[in-house]
Amino acid sequence: MKSFNSSILKSEAAVTLWLTAAIFAASAEPIIVKLGYAAGVQPLQILVLKNCFAAAVVLLLTRKFVWVGLKQLPHLALLAFLLFCTNGLILLSLTLIPAVVVMTLVTTTPALVAMINSALGRDKVTARFWGGFALCLLGVVLMLEVKSLAANPLGILAVLSAVVTSSIYRVQMETACKAVNPLVVSSYQFPINVFLCIPLMFITPIVGPEALKVGAIVGSAAAMANIAFLSAMAIIGSTRVSIISLLQRPLLLVLAIVVLNEPASALQLLGIVLTICGVQIAQVKRKKPPLVIFPETASDRVAQTAADSIPSQSEKQAGAVAACFSNHR
Repeated sequence: MKSFNSSILKSEAAVTLWLTAAIFAASAEPIIVKLGYAAGVQPLQILVLKNCFAAAVVLLLTRKFVWVGLKQLPHLALLAFLLFCTNGLILLSLTLIPAVVVMTLVTTTPALVAMINSALGRDKVTARFWGGFALCLLGVVLMLEVKSLAANPLGILAVLSAVVTSSIYRVQMETACKAVNPLVVSSYQFPINVFLCIPLMFITPIVGPEALKVGAIVGSAAAMANIAFLSAMAIIGSTRVSIISLLQRPLLLVLAIVVLNEPASALQLLGIVLTICGVQIAQVKRKKPPLVIFPETASDRVAQTAADSIPSQSEKQAGAVAACFSNHR
């Protein structure tokens, strides 16, 4: 089995296709979690099992776990902690409010990411971006059911806190991918979170077959989404990736229609169309060039630097011509 290679993502079209496929897999998570809750699965069981299964899948797919050094490790650990907090807050909110409300509030994440990146001088956020984002937001609202708008304040607070931690995670992750290969970064996130889960294992109820099933599904989906998310971010930036991730809401509705046999109104179908159009319109202008995917280890970087210092054949020929011209002067 070959490991995933980020070189396949050579254009935004390829990035969007791969990221959409991963988002489609991750879109099932709220539905699977809700079904798990209905079957008696506890949030702590899902949190622990999700991270364990995700760590195994990430390491299997990427095969990029290498030592990054003491300088990079604290930054990656902080990112893993932010991801852990985001996952925990989302799981908590799903025990208190409907999944559709959770996904709607999460829609605000790209706006916060865009504002942070704009303040950092990474992106130039234009009227086109806000117009496309507004179209996405309108589409998401149209996909809601009025009866789902009633929500527990604690659940709403949990989701909004997840929006903040997720936004910081995405902006900081873009910085991390400047220094470390995105696949290496991904290979650290969930394994670190497994260590964070160790204290929780002592208070987690005994895991049954249903909990294992839910943990395996959401963990595998989270792993694939994380790999795609980080690989795409290194090419098109965290703001654009966040906008593309808004496709999760219409995909969630489609899954609800197919899996849960829920009817869809004309307004909800219109919302799907508006969200897809808004994702395409909401472009940002990068003030800084695309990130370079660096070699994974220090030895690789030294080898790459040495290789770059060796003149190419054309450079040698040009040097020889220049020397000959100098001797004849």
